[in-house]
Amino acid sequence: MARVFSHLFQNVKPLSHRLDRPVRCGVARVAGWERLFHNTPGLYAFPRPKLSPQEVSQILRQNEGVVQVSGCGDHEWSPDEVTPAATYSIDSVDSNQLASNSPIEDKLAAARCLHTTGYLFGVFDGHGGPECSQVVAKRLFDYIAASLLPRSELRRVVAEWQAGSPVALTQVYNDNSMFVSELQEIYDASLLRYCNQLLTSVSEDFSMEEALARSFTQLDGDLGREVEENQRSAVLEPLVRVALSGSVACVAHVDGPHLHIANTGDCGAVLGSQRQDGGSGWQALRLTEDHTWENPLEVERVVSEHPPNEAENVVKDQRLLGLLMPFRAFGDFRFKWDREKLLSVIQRYADHNSIIPTSLTPPYLTAMPEVTYHRLRPHDRFLLMASDGLWECMSPLDSVMLVGEYMSGRQTLQPVRLPHHGVTLREVEQVLEQRLKGLSLKPVDTSAATHLIRHAIGVSDTGLDHARLSHSLTLPPEVRRYFRDDISIHVIFFDSNFLRVCPIEI
Repeated sequence: MARVFSHLFQNVKPLSHRLDRPVRCGVARVAGWERLFHNTPGLYAFPRPKLSPQEVSQILRQNEGVVQVSGCGDHEWSPDEVTPAATYSIDSVDSNQLASNSPIEDKLAAARCLHTTGYLFGVFDGHGGPECSQVVAKRLFDYIAASLLPRSELRRVVAEWQAGSPVALTQVYNDNSMFVSELQEIYDASLLRYCNQLLTSVSEDFSMEEALARSFTQLDGDLGREVEENQRSAVLEPLVRVALSGSVACVAHVDGPHLHIANTGDCGAVLGSQRQDGGSGWQALRLTEDHTWENPLEVERVVSEHPPNEAENVVKDQRLLGLLMPFRAFGDFRFKWDREKLLSVIQRYADHNSIIPTSLTPPYLTAMPEVTYHRLRPHDRFLLMASDGLWECMSPLDSVMLVGEYMSGRQTLQPVRLPHHGVTLREVEQVLEQRLKGLSLKPVDTSAATHLIRHAIGVSDTGLDHARLSHSLTLPPEVRRYFRDDISIHVIFFDSNFLRVCPIEI
């Protein structure tokens, strides 16, 4: 299996060369595609496509992933079946990524909690390199899973771990990568240390919001502590790279009808629901708020945490200390450590240019998430989670409508299924009428995530434009980043039949 750090640091400049330039997450795209395209009056005419439609689809689909959870989207649930199977609120998950950076700085993660009910899904958007997002995506779910364990189960897990038999806390989907053994030992020790802390410092009264927040902040703290405590380790350099790069994160925990979202930074989660007010169509419910300069409450929070004489520099040029776009993130310890600690901890890998001159009263950055809760209803059909590369291209409502159209059209890609035994001729007629209607919406892709990416980079005023798609996918790496960011997407489909009969007490 691939080892994360065995390839992550190939062809990377020395760290000191990378840290003496500002971290600019969320680079503004170059205005005017016309610089690269042949112009015609009033229109931008794209060059002759270099890729065929088949080649475009092959590129768009190469990172597709799917998780089939219940496989029961057409199952007629009864209340008697629901109680022991709370996780069946999820039918399936479509995932995909399209890189802009090389290597891609985004990371997707999906897992099932092995000792409690519930599934975890995450979108991680890195900046200043891919190291932090790669590591946080692989470690955070174990911290969350540990935080959810009942105390008796946590004691058993800790006892087995201390006896030399580590216990898996999650089952991870679509990721076979592994850390190098030296890093894995450090990370395992940190997780065990956290489990022991949970046994001694956490009250018996459980709060999902507190568990998620504690997991985020504990892992972030461990990223810094591991650098401090391993100054003579052979893997100090990758530990430093993780701590000084950064990552925002959006994580969903789904347990039956219970949906919790923990968000740090500017990834986003949107719930797609069918309208219930008598009209047809879709509604988009945003479940996250961006932690950037565009959020007045976030600006007020950051400024209020520092002396008044720093107000002009804390948020400058729409960035934290004039450098960083997100106001919350993992890693980025340049914004969290004071000057003395930075110089003592990373002195072998950076120089004085790595110190931010206006960093006077750190920390300025936190990994503390905002946690929201939503109880799923039968008309809540899917959850869309994505990095900001998608939201720069389309609005939440547009994305929900695209997935809604995809759902209407994808039934034409599957065999006809009748609802249940004893179906009437009228019900058969309704199924066929719906299928006929869906033929006009038949999608090119079998993945909703790919469907979104295709429209995000390929839509013009007249609809999907193959020339635009081809040109976007063949831009040189040194140019591509100015036109779009990495795009990473989870589309989590819910089983409305399950939610319709799910008891209130679950």
